[in-house]
Order: sequence, then C-alpha cells, then structure tokens
Amino acid sequence: MTFISPPTPLRVCAWSTLCKQLLARLQALIPLITDICRIAGTPGLSLGVLHHGQVVYQANVGFRNVEAELPTDNDTVYMIASLAKPLTAAMVGILVDEGKLDWTTQLQDVVPEFHRQDAAMNITVTDLLSHRTGLPSYDALWLLTDNKILLDRADAISILNYVPAAMPLRTEFVYNNMAYEALSQIIEKASGTDYASFLRDRILEPLGMSQTFHPHPPMDDANVAVPYTALRNATPFQIPQPLCDRNILLGPSGGIRSSVRDMLLLYKAFIDAARAEFGRFATTTVPQNPLKRMKYLWRGMISLSVPTLREYSYASGWFRAQLPAPPPLVYDDGPGINPLIGEGLPSRLALLHGGFFAGFTSWAAVFPETDSAVVVLSNSMPLADTTRLVGQLLIEELFGNTINKTQYIEYVKSTSERIGSYMSRIKSDLLRHKTVETPAYPLQAYVGTYYNAVGNVYIEICETPSGRLRMYFMGSASDGFDLKPYQHNSFFWWMSHDEMAQRSRYTTWPKEYYIIKFEHVDDGSGARGVFGSPINSLRWKHEFAIDDDGELFQKSDYEEMSGLYEQQQSLFG
Repeated sequence: MTFISPPTPLRVCAWSTLCKQLLARLQALIPLITDICRIAGTPGLSLGVLHHGQVVYQANVGFRNVEAELPTDNDTVYMIASLAKPLTAAMVGILVDEGKLDWTTQLQDVVPEFHRQDAAMNITVTDLLSHRTGLPSYDALWLLTDNKILLDRADAISILNYVPAAMPLRTEFVYNNMAYEALSQIIEKASGTDYASFLRDRILEPLGMSQTFHPHPPMDDANVAVPYTALRNATPFQIPQPLCDRNILLGPSGGIRSSVRDMLLLYKAFIDAARAEFGRFATTTVPQNPLKRMKYLWRGMISLSVPTLREYSYASGWFRAQLPAPPPLVYDDGPGINPLIGEGLPSRLALLHGGFFAGFTSWAAVFPETDSAVVVLSNSMPLADTTRLVGQLLIEELFGNTINKTQYIEYVKSTSERIGSYMSRIKSDLLRHKTVETPAYPLQAYVGTYYNAVGNVYIEICETPSGRLRMYFMGSASDGFDLKPYQHNSFFWWMSHDEMAQRSRYTTWPKEYYIIKFEHVDDGSGARGVFGSPINSLRWKHEFAIDDDGELFQKSDYEEMSGLYEQQQSLFG
C-alpha cells in the first residue's frame, strides 16, 4: 500500500489554494444533493470530507426532526447502521494486539454454546469478520414491525447453530449480520467487560468521540435525528427509534450512533494507525490512537463476484475496491443509470461500507493513499440510496472528476419510481399466479403455532371471527397480516408500499417472501390434525442466500389444535 505525503511547509500556499478550490466545488454540490434528498424522501442528511488528514468540508441538509423543523448539524447523532462493523472489527484488533485473541481463534473455543455438525463448526474470528462463514444471516427473523426486535443477543448463537450453509466455509462471500453479534460475544469473553463499555473505554474516549453512543445517547441529548421512512410520494413518515436496548440483538452489527464530526475523527485515526504500521510514520500522529493491527484488518479476505477486472474483496468490516468500480451493496440494482465510482480517473484503493436500517442510512469511503475519507449519514429509509449517491458525488469532486448531474437526477428518479411501485408489482405477480379461491382444508386445519428448529421464533396462525386466516409473527398484534388463498395449501399476504413503510418494514423482498406454504412432514406417528388434515408444518421463504423452498416451521401440540380456536379469539378483542 502506497501513501502520498501531505503538504510540507514549502507547499502550504499551494495547498491553501487547492483547498479553497476544493471547498468551492464541494459547496457547489449542495443544490444537487438537496434535490436528491427531496426526490428520494430523505428529510435530513449530514456529510463530511477528510483530505490529506484534514477535515476540509462538512455540510448539512434538511431536518433532524421534520415536525419540529429542527435542522441537522455536524453534531447531529444518527444510527450509523453497518458503519458499526469497522468499529467492532477494530475492537477485535485491539484484543489480538494484546494477545487475548488470535485471528484463527475459533468461535466454539470462546462461545461453547456454538455447535454444528458441518465444516462451519470451525469458523474463526477472521471468518466472522470477513463474511466468509458460508452461513446466511436470516435477517427476516428479527426485522419486525415498528423496529421491534423480539430476540435478544443470546439468540444469535442459536440461529447460527441451525441455519443451513449457503456456501461451503471460506469459499464465497455471504453477508451475515449475526456474525458481528457473535464477534461481540467473543469480545466480551476475551476482554472481561461488556461490549458497550469496551467500545467506550478503549476507542471512543481515547479518540474524543463524545457524540458516539451504544446503544443510544443520553435521554437529555436533544441533537438526535428522528428516524423516518419515505412514502411512495417521498413524504417522510416518522417511525420508532431502532436498536435502543443494551441487550438487543444486533446492536454491535449496526446499532452504534454517531455524528459526522465523530466519524471523521474515527476515519482519520484509522488512516493514521495504518500509516504507522506501514512505516510511513515512526508512530501515530493522532494522540492516544488506540487502533491496532490495521494491516490485517484492511487486508482482502474473500473476493466478491463483481463485474470488474480490478480487486474487489471484503476485508474485516470493510469492502475493498480498486477504483473505478461499482459501489457495493447497491440499494436497487434494477435497470437504469448507475454511476460507477471514479470512472475515468486513475485507479486507487478505496475501503467502503454502507449501512441501512429502517429509519437510517449511511455510507463511507476511506482512501489510505491520500489520507482521505467521506462520510454521509441520513435519517430515512428512502426510495433511493441517497447516502451512497451523495458519497459518490463527494468522491468525484474530491479527486477532480467530471460529474454528470443529469445522470444522477435521472437515476434517483427512476430508482425512486421502481422502489415506490415495487409492492404494486409484487401484488400483480401474486394475483397472476393465484390458482385457488378456497384452500384445500377448512381454515381450522391450518390454525396453530409454528416454531423454527430451535424454538426461538414462531408464527401464529389464527382464524378470525370474520372467517379469514391471519398470521402473527412472534405472536405480536402489530405483526399481524391477513392470509389469502394462493395455491392449494399455500396463502399469501401483501400490503402497499405506504402501509409497509408506516410499519417500518422493508419493501424490497422478492415475491416468495409473501407466501406461506402449509404441508405435512412425516414424524413417524401417523397422527392427523383436525378435520383429518395432515397439516403439521409450514414453510416461509425469507432467506434468499439459500436455494431452497423456505424455512420449515413445525406446529406445536399438533394433536390438540382443534381446541385452539377459542383461546385465540382474545387476539381480536
């Protein structure tokens, strides 16, 4: 890795002139950024740019609280979603440096509750950091209405224990949020302290990151962004704050909250630590820089299947891309214009990541060779990937590229239209393939509570007084959806984009996500259910990293379902 030296005293005047020119170009982007936010339904956004180790630009657009008309600023606190992953990886680096962990330490050796009967039993710290476990994330199990997560941190290991492998260990990139939850438990056992305290004491306080919190800011901190989702007409709709409990699942994967000012401090420290390790400086120049083992953390560990001749890999909490290249984890990859990053510029290494959670999106890129970084935070689940597009604009201006502003606006408009109309297209597809008006058995045959293989996630099926089937994820009244006959023993559920957005639910799942298939799994007992039906299980296709018919949920108290109807009427008041 090559580093370019920052300006020397003899070049200060020239550097000052270049800074002024860069500042003017970045400021000129604000009208375009404002238009992107308006079209995509992003009410508030904060951004920052670091170049040659100096903060050269920070800007804010819109409101952190639309209803109160409170503007965003450099210290507004957003949930940073998956930009938390580099922080979790950095915590591992500190523990490796102290000899308390090794990159080859196996999960089973630190967390004995983890056990499998396949090669994934041997997954290591590095496998978890680089998403090369081959195990899928099963995110739909915890993504419920109103940003509720009804699983706690202990459930992560149970889920990793039973999920089928999507790919053999260390052969393919399979993104897995649960892996970072598992890493947090390794961190706690190796350090002897809880994740939040280790983060605060070992990284945030030494770096002066006073506006960064896990799991949430103090209650009296007023400068906190309110989360929104974008309705189909791009109007922001306020939703509950996500991931606020200290013991909630996936906080270490995406629940850290921070500001643009603090994130620039962090990225400067990452670059500074890497420079020292690569020999550019004898020691770090950031006071009390706690970050260690950057050579390893920034090393590519697993290649990605991306259409480029250049390097494209995942390191430890970071994507690595040799630009020009397409951005990672694009929000919508349908037809239309999708600008490459750095097209037409000389090749350079970028370390990138985006974050996405109901109510917040984020995006960041670090360029070690020029001590540069950009970070963009927003308080919306928008109709287009606002933070990524803004981040790309900042990168193009930072390195002097030509920007086709019309191209960006066209892309945002087309993407927003596709996302906004997606649920209508799903409905049309479901209705086109619907083959029955009535199910194969009376509705009572399907009624019951169906559990996953480890019993920590369940789907409740009830018959309503009006004679319909209704499904409840985890028995939650706010996660209830009417089921309509689809094909033979299968049913479907559906809501409009706005109904889904108002419930903080993602609107981009494939059609199969909305289909529930009932079936019989032979348990050797020969027992039959009510009305002589064989129904004792259901399948739900919620994970698309695996080529299968969906996860199997089996009915509890199969032989006693005929008495369940009366017990469940209380759900309907």
